[in-house]
Amino acid sequence: MAELSYQRGRLSYRKKSTGVERGREDWSLTHNRDGSVTMRTLSMTDDSKFVRDVTYTRGKNGLPTDTFIRLQVADQFIGSGIFNLRGNQLEVIADGIETGHVTQTVKVPTDYFSITTHAVMLDGWIYFNYDHKKGGEQTRTFYNTSTKWNGTDGPLGRVEVYRIKMLGEEDITVPAGKFQAMHFTMDSDLLKIPTSHLWVTGEDAILLRYDWADFDLEYVLTEWRKE
Repeated sequence: MAELSYQRGRLSYRKKSTGVERGREDWSLTHNRDGSVTMRTLSMTDDSKFVRDVTYTRGKNGLPTDTFIRLQVADQFIGSGIFNLRGNQLEVIADGIETGHVTQTVKVPTDYFSITTHAVMLDGWIYFNYDHKKGGEQTRTFYNTSTKWNGTDGPLGRVEVYRIKMLGEEDITVPAGKFQAMHFTMDSDLLKIPTSHLWVTGEDAILLRYDWADFDLEYVLTEWRKE
């Protein structure tokens, strides 16, 4: 039986050009006694006025097991969804103002697969299974729970492929402290969005910084506490 452990923190959503905070994301991470790991996030923005609740669990093999998402923008409920991975089948139950009530079963790969929830902290988990021996650019398959780059619709989504690349290890300082981090880039051909840069650290792939300069956006870890 594994040890139960818990940690939590906050990510600041900022305009890169000015450093002005436009939102925030509170998160917690639990190492469960069965070896699985659960991250819970509550994200909210002051400009686009969304509130997103996410609970995401991955097993010892790094693959997602079950995920919950609820999204609201201003005073309007946008959608909610439950996602369960069973072997090579992702089972989706989603309710949304644009899609109504939908159940969906999607065939997915059993080696490298993840669910993109648009909780920014969970973007760090994209690199959990990066093949360091192989190195270079690698492709990954994921179920994207929004058709928009900023995640403001859904959560009924689609399967996509993205490209990730590790640029190296760097020392990075953020408000939460100084860390040795792995610097990655991420690109998506389907969405035609600019390259984003991410810095993650440790066995839990904790996101320290996310830089999306072409959109004048950055996300910075301001708090991190291990209980």
